[in-house]
Amino acid sequence: MAHASLRWVENLTFVATDAQGHSVVLDVTPDMGGDGRGIKPMELLLMALAGCMAMDIVSILKKKRADVKRLGAELEATRSETDPKRFTDIKVVFRANREVKLDDLQRSLELSRDKYCSVSATLQLAPKVSYEAAVEE
Repeated sequence: MAHASLRWVENLTFVATDAQGHSVVLDVTPDMGGDGRGIKPMELLLMALAGCMAMDIVSILKKKRADVKRLGAELEATRSETDPKRFTDIKVVFRANREVKLDDLQRSLELSRDKYCSVSATLQLAPKVSYEAAVEE
């Protein structure tokens, strides 16, 4: 089971922490009411998708004995103009060093997207989410 926690710092700045104690600062830009001191939550979602897939792709390429030395991703996402302003389209482009065969990179991407990446799978088939409110005594 995965676990994470969130702590409010001030204004719209929050610190999210995972079960191992790793933290990330969340915030929004000043024009959105924040201080711009952290990652916007929707951008963090994009980063999670790219990170999950990139880890898979590197692992798969290494198993194929590909000469992978560099892998990066660029993401573009379109959001709805009306609330809740969800992503309607996400485009992810992975780029590897020239020694990696394009066919190997493409196949690794497909395996990650369709079989291994938990973030991709979650985005494609949304989980059941439950919510609860509590006030401390």
